Amino acid sequence: MATITPKEKDGKIVAYKFRTCVGRDENGRQVSRATTWKIPENLSMTRLTSAAQRAAADWEKQARAEYEKDLYDPERIKAREVDRTKTDFARFVREEWFPICIDNGERKPKTVSFYHDTTKNIVAHFQGQIVQKITAPDIQKFLIYLRTEKGFAPQNVHHHYRTLNMIFAYAVRQELIVKNPMDKVDRPKLARKRVDALTQEEAAAFFAALQEQPLDFRCLLHLLITTGIRRGECIGLKWGDLDEKCGTITIQRNVVYTPQSGVVVGTPKTAASVRVIPIMQSTLSMLLILKAQRKRETPGTILADSFIFPGEAGIFQARDPNAVTRRVKRFMKAHGLPDLSPHDLRHSCATLLLGNGADIKSAQEILGHVNASTTLNFYIRTDLRQMQEATEKLAAAFNL
Repeated sequence: MATITPKEKDGKIVAYKFRTCVGRDENGRQVSRATTWKIPENLSMTRLTSAAQRAAADWEKQARAEYEKDLYDPERIKAREVDRTKTDFARFVREEWFPICIDNGERKPKTVSFYHDTTKNIVAHFQGQIVQKITAPDIQKFLIYLRTEKGFAPQNVHHHYRTLNMIFAYAVRQELIVKNPMDKVDRPKLARKRVDALTQEEAAAFFAALQEQPLDFRCLLHLLITTGIRRGECIGLKWGDLDEKCGTITIQRNVVYTPQSGVVVGTPKTAASVRVIPIMQSTLSMLLILKAQRKRETPGTILADSFIFPGEAGIFQARDPNAVTRRVKRFMKAHGLPDLSPHDLRHSCATLLLGNGADIKSAQEILGHVNASTTLNFYIRTDLRQMQEATEKLAAAFNL
């Protein structure tokens, strides 16, 4: 039976994705087919589920019939044999690798969108070429082109390198090629990214500027910088996630935006990202005032399942993450603070935590990192004052 997955946009189901196994290849691996079924106009919500099930059953029957025909038709068998030595790269990536390895229902929408954009650049460059004819020098020249002509950052070039490696590794598994040409391609060098974070003095100015902000935005900024939660985790919070007695919040949702799906509410980035973390008493007090205000604005509404920081469509609709970033940047600029994003406030939280005596394990748990090395290597910025203090401690230890 085909799997049926709803695709949402702005909180409404706009289409369904059908996927089924139509058979197995010569190596015993499943052969899958997938399609998107757009909801017909004037179809009521009460009939939507049954209509989708009927459409999925009809499509699955047709997909299996086409596969059987393709499997035993002499002309198609001959064509397949030719294809195995002359496989069009663009068709292979778009019709086989991407739907089977990436858009297979197992990856988060943001991840699928990321690979969609990266793949688009790759396909455009190798358009019209044959999988079996693409060589390591061809790929090396493409990566150089991205860096020198397109001006891509080292991290972005590395993403394309990694995606190409996945594509050709899949081609090897499908026995379209014997060896992966990526084995002979130099891995792009990654420059260590500079951590952008507020210093102690800038953080003090940040907190002072918060006092004049609207209550909901003040709460949002306070949570971002004092807990280090991700932007999507913050706007994914619902009132039911707030434990007023214990003074904690439960992180169990993440909100992302993709051009293909719009605003999507999903699960956090990793298993370690699902966590319960403490919040400051001052943050809790502000949230309780905001909750009381929300109750007055929506009398009779049970708030537990509504968003703390909802979108414009209502308290049960998630906010666009990009709108949050734009507002944070406007706030920083208006108050003469560094041009930081919500994620940079996460960096700031990590730096401020350790700079004020927190142990690395506690910081790791609060931030939701799988490994403490991530917390240290990518999130901690030591400012000049901290380095001077460290030097003075060494001097004092030896009476220098």
